[in-house]
Amino acid sequence: MSTTNGLRPLPCRTGPLIGVRESIAYLRDPDGFIAERHQQFGPVFGTTLFFRPTAVLGGPEAVEQFIRLESSISESALPPAFTALHTADGALNQAGEKHRSTRRGYAALFSPSNLESYLPGINRSMVRFTADIAQRGSTSIALEAKHLCLNLYAELFAGESLTTKEIEAFISYNDALLSLSKQLPSFRRGEKALAELQQSMHGRLEKHRRGELDGACFRIFTDNLDEHGQPWSDERIATATVLMVWGAYIEVASLMASCLIQTRQRPDVRDRILKEAAIHNLENPASSSHLAAWDLPFVQGVLRESLRLIPPAGGGFRLTSEDIEVSGYRIPAGTVVTADPRIGNSMSALFPEPQSFTPERWMRDLDVNNNLNPTRGCPFAGSALRLPKEGWFPGGIGKHGCPGLPLAELSVRVFLVRWMQTIQNWEGASEQTAAIPYTLVPIRIPTDAYRLNVVSSR
Repeated sequence: MSTTNGLRPLPCRTGPLIGVRESIAYLRDPDGFIAERHQQFGPVFGTTLFFRPTAVLGGPEAVEQFIRLESSISESALPPAFTALHTADGALNQAGEKHRSTRRGYAALFSPSNLESYLPGINRSMVRFTADIAQRGSTSIALEAKHLCLNLYAELFAGESLTTKEIEAFISYNDALLSLSKQLPSFRRGEKALAELQQSMHGRLEKHRRGELDGACFRIFTDNLDEHGQPWSDERIATATVLMVWGAYIEVASLMASCLIQTRQRPDVRDRILKEAAIHNLENPASSSHLAAWDLPFVQGVLRESLRLIPPAGGGFRLTSEDIEVSGYRIPAGTVVTADPRIGNSMSALFPEPQSFTPERWMRDLDVNNNLNPTRGCPFAGSALRLPKEGWFPGGIGKHGCPGLPLAELSVRVFLVRWMQTIQNWEGASEQTAAIPYTLVPIRIPTDAYRLNVVSSR
């Protein structure tokens, strides 16, 4: 048991109905909520989210302590609707040996050899997607990216793309995750959608066993053993496959849209991506080449800067089982704790000129293999590569960090190259008169109505 007597209480806002006001404020503008309280209180502060006392931690010192103390804050404290819809087979709800066995079961999905096997399918999807948009001259980018990613990851993980009804079910499921009450219609729609998707994956699993289709989740999960040394049940395989498709599609779609928003008025970015792709012999859209060819430092810098400046979500929610100390503050047992990457993403000590979109911060000081992308003109080139793990954790940190980040980054690198090769310029259809509209929870992404007008490069 930690000794926390005499420590400072967490700084926080107070007042009548503070729990209701804080929860509603967070749901209305999560990024603004975190930024305002970070400015007022510093990188560690208290609040009430989803009507539970919550400690928000940011910055390397506090996050490093979070990792050391994780065994005391490992129980899931996600909102009740999320907990129910994510199911007992979802890794975010698990702790202890069941969580370890689940993570071991997921790991092979994202091995280098499997990423290599996914690459042709990713490339084909991105080539078709960008060519179709170029021909039409406009796109509802978030809506179309969501549909693209749902079908792509269903093909990779479950062996075939989705029906229109299944796509609608995934979107209903995602929309229901942060319902404030399990009594709301949105939650009931989410429950129904989850049941439909589980049944769909059961059907695909049977096709897989008959040799009619191949999906990486079925191929890997059917060989997995649970925490008791027993094979995963069909229910667990089907549910885990649903969660894999869900976890991949919405965050990748968000990052695709964010990259285009960040670079829409930067022709120099497009030029540099095209030059880097040419150096790596990626000019032929019909060829996906090998995984090593997609090791593109500048493209990686573009997507990571977009991920930093427009993060899709905050940290995970875990529950303290005992009193703990973080940065000199007492956090009582029973408090929800979240390590939030948005705090570190805005700190100048970690990211000089943090509001600046600077892909070079993710590149080596001097890239000897790419003379067309020198970084010596950037005073903080390569600085982000030297950060400790506590300074950059876009997919969460610790035992519950996202294992699929390498697949997400590979998918978006391929997307950016094929987009730049196919489309010459793009801009929001209404940017002269209005700010970009976003859906903010559970994942920050432009609304379905947001459109880009594009000009083909051909």
